[in-house]
Amino acid sequence: MDGSLLRSNYNVIPPEISHGNGATLFDEEGKNYIDGSSGAMVANLGHGNNTIAEAASNQIRKIAYTYRTQFTNAPAEALADKLITLAKDKSKVFFLSSGSEATEAAVRLTLQYWREVGLPTKRKILSRKISYHGNTLGALSLSADARRHAILDITAFEPTVPPCYCYRCPKGLNPNTCNVDCADLLEESILQTGPDNVAAFITEPIIGASGGAIVPHQLYMARIREICDKYNILLIVDEVITGLGRTGEWFAMHHWQQSSDITILGKGLNAGFTPLSAILLNERVHEAIRAGSRQVSFGHTHSGNPLSTAIALAVVEEIEKNNLVERSRIKGAELGKTLKEIGSQFDMVGDIRGIGMLWGIEFNQPTPHRTPYPKDAGLTDLIIKTAQRNGLIVYPCRGLVNATFGDAIIVAPPLNTTDAELANLASRLYETISQIHEAKSN
Repeated sequence: MDGSLLRSNYNVIPPEISHGNGATLFDEEGKNYIDGSSGAMVANLGHGNNTIAEAASNQIRKIAYTYRTQFTNAPAEALADKLITLAKDKSKVFFLSSGSEATEAAVRLTLQYWREVGLPTKRKILSRKISYHGNTLGALSLSADARRHAILDITAFEPTVPPCYCYRCPKGLNPNTCNVDCADLLEESILQTGPDNVAAFITEPIIGASGGAIVPHQLYMARIREICDKYNILLIVDEVITGLGRTGEWFAMHHWQQSSDITILGKGLNAGFTPLSAILLNERVHEAIRAGSRQVSFGHTHSGNPLSTAIALAVVEEIEKNNLVERSRIKGAELGKTLKEIGSQFDMVGDIRGIGMLWGIEFNQPTPHRTPYPKDAGLTDLIIKTAQRNGLIVYPCRGLVNATFGDAIIVAPPLNTTDAELANLASRLYETISQIHEAKSN
């Protein structure tokens, strides 16, 4: 049946969802699925949460929408205060509706900052060759996504910095003995561009949708921060996926005790209950605006609306009340161990990495050279389809090698997934890889 809704992919007709409960989804035919990726790493509290529903109901009866220049509102003020407390190193918050919008706002704020302080030539934003920062034109131009770039001619920015990808080290080094030399590749890009021209470096602390949960070397973020300070450029950290408990810390940067100048939040902030994102800026950036023009030019119709911020505030309070950051750390470690046990049984599984409730599984041809499957093999799509047939939802990652080859999936269930649901996830994942492995072996 092809209705009026424009499909993302006309080669696939997805089942129609009925309802969800916890980490389990049900379609209209009654089939159940374990939401093994929280949708797109969004539904951190699972589905059917009555506490969030009550918060939304209570707020919508009071006031659902006001425009940010006409009124402030208590939920937005309270949520901003909460985020500043949790971040520990920020001064102000601005709310938007999506991660893509927040990325664009972060870039615009960065360019405004350098004008405010009298260095207007600083306009280049550096990003990494494996990255994803959003699907609007500006955010996508900062992302190394060949599949999406092939459709559009995007030239605003160009990702130039190799990532900290220890499994496929861009410098061919051993992560156990290297000196985080990959971080020096950022310095090389800055020098090639000219430090007087570079405004910021934007990075995910853990590469998510484009890399399959690539966790950096333990010393990487400290070296990145040092390089940014050395050349007087801002560090923008995209925590749309990792922020608010997903990795076992409120912010992934807390794992390395490092601070950004601007942090981007999205998925984890709203947990899928409402479109809401945010940028958090430190006092350095805020003071330049306050002492200069005293206004910002970005913002959208729904920025900071009382309904969305009330829902997100309830999300953060639910994470706090149920100790889900700690649970993510503990259960995430257990999940990682289980995934590695499963992966060890199949020679097509190349690498399993992650932290907290964010894990990636990378697949290679069964050779000792970590050779990816050819692009036309469509391995990632096959895994996703097979998993869904088996009642498991996981997230696809493609193009890890030269933004073209390489197959991986993300396993990132809700932070409050029950032990029974985690066991079900593991069973269905094992069944899926077994079926793929058997098909590839014949």
